[in-house]
Amino acid sequence: MAVPRPLFIKPKALSILSEKKTLREQFAERRATAALAGDEAARRLALVFLGDGPEVRPNMVVAGYWPFRSEIDVRPLLDELRARGAVLALPVTSEVGGALVFREYQGGIPSARDAWDIPTPPETAPEIPPDIVIVPGLAFDGQGHRLGYGAGNYDRTLAGLRGVREIVAVGVGYEEQVAERLPVESHDAQLDWIITPRGVRRRPA
Repeated sequence: MAVPRPLFIKPKALSILSEKKTLREQFAERRATAALAGDEAARRLALVFLGDGPEVRPNMVVAGYWPFRSEIDVRPLLDELRARGAVLALPVTSEVGGALVFREYQGGIPSARDAWDIPTPPETAPEIPPDIVIVPGLAFDGQGHRLGYGAGNYDRTLAGLRGVREIVAVGVGYEEQVAERLPVESHDAQLDWIITPRGVRRRPA
């Protein structure tokens, strides 16, 4: 599937932290505008993911997320993955900046809330280690780099998971969230795939 030319971000003579702050503001606006596509973008993302994304076999654990702010909605994708035999999980943030845990998600509107006030499965839902982690963000690039909100939850989580098991990390968003390059710090975790409603990118080997 053809992928449009990404947005070029001109390097700035700023520190990495300052550059990230500027980019967060820019891409938050771009994402909010792109989110006006709503349900159509969510359906298209599911089609692209299932058609051209990583293989998802029955009984594999796929960790999605409950959409927050203007993040692209992955719930249609999660519904289809469940129908194909995947086991679903949602992340739970116990503290801002801490590693996430993943609890089994049975569908519907989750009954609990985490540290970000995002709906999550209750504490009675079992923790399950994921095989595939679907990761939201503000911006992504073709090298698998991601710009998040700055708390580091996913960086810590992916590093911890990769220390004990093989996982596939998939960044999802709108095409408008893709940059030619992003500033990178040593602790920033790379993603294996970037998927938008308009195409897929795999991190170079």
